Amino acid sequence: MESVMEDVAKVLNIDPMEFRKLNFFENGQITARGMVLKYCTINNIVSQLEASADVLNRKQQIAAFNQDNRWKKKGISVMPLRFEVNFTHAHQNVYVTIFHADGSVAIAIGGVENGQGINTKMKQVCAYELGISMDIIRVKSTTLLTNSNSMATGGSITSDVNALGVMQCCQQLKTRMAPVKAKMVNPTWPQLVAQCFAEGVDLSASSFTFPSGDFCDYNVYGATCTEVEVDVLTGENQINRVDILYDCGESMNPEIDIGQAEGGFVMGLGYWLTEQMIFDPTTGTALTDGTWNYKPPLGKDIPIDFRIQFLKNAPNPRGVLRAKAVGEPPLCMAASALFAVKHAIEAARKEISKDEFFPLDGPATVEAIQTACQVDSSQFVYGT
Repeated sequence: MESVMEDVAKVLNIDPMEFRKLNFFENGQITARGMVLKYCTINNIVSQLEASADVLNRKQQIAAFNQDNRWKKKGISVMPLRFEVNFTHAHQNVYVTIFHADGSVAIAIGGVENGQGINTKMKQVCAYELGISMDIIRVKSTTLLTNSNSMATGGSITSDVNALGVMQCCQQLKTRMAPVKAKMVNPTWPQLVAQCFAEGVDLSASSFTFPSGDFCDYNVYGATCTEVEVDVLTGENQINRVDILYDCGESMNPEIDIGQAEGGFVMGLGYWLTEQMIFDPTTGTALTDGTWNYKPPLGKDIPIDFRIQFLKNAPNPRGVLRAKAVGEPPLCMAASALFAVKHAIEAARKEISKDEFFPLDGPATVEAIQTACQVDSSQFVYGT
């Protein structure tokens, strides 16, 4: 759909972002899937990004650069995002237990920690709910005994759903412990736990999350501005700058979420620009199966100037602890790099009077970019 809007904007000879603005959702509108957009902030986010990223001035600077340079071209693309997060189907089995001797807490969740920081967030949620230090909380490995029937970890929803489960477990425990606490005078956490154990209070709780009502779906909104520079002769390219404004609600952990946004975006750069799979047409064997011929993003592929901001004062009423998911949505925002490259190619083709529609599929490898620039030896003329 982004490609369709780019092409329509070109035919109408208007800025692609201005065309997108004509098609923005408004607050209260209903999506094709029947979802009412109660907290739609896309107009505000795009306006903020355009101001903070100085988009108008940079477009003028890029136009001047392209006018003065034949074999290097720049492109810039601003893209909005609406990413629906729906976890009505996301069942996760969570188990929380308190050890009577010292008050330490063990958590086992249905989600699997694979670098996304979910275990840290679960410790934070547990510490917040129980009013204790994170130092005495440990997250144990997921097992089919404590966390049976949990769905897959993925879709950027696992943190939300398991955080909800941890909260529910902690609320069960607090309810059971409350009568004991009421009989004590300012007990420490270990004292309270020991007394609860002495009085036969069950210090373990489980929750099989079944999200519904206000905690079942919401939308993530964001906007990205990507600026690239392309070598017309070789197709090589460099991402000069990326500005992202991302609606993370009230982030549970901004340091983790910033890393997830950066990582998701860079993973998307690989999808759109470098990671080409080639298969043997006869056997189906993957031919790009090693580091010599399969190119994920590396240090030189990361934007030189990489700026990510979270939308301020934007709690998510439909999210767990007012937060929003992060991970997959920023990956989708990397498509802005593809269209920035395409705009640079358009500037090159305009020089040879071939500024008409052309498809640019992902991954836009250096070969695809160079071919799309339609360079031939007749253009290598000095002084004309």
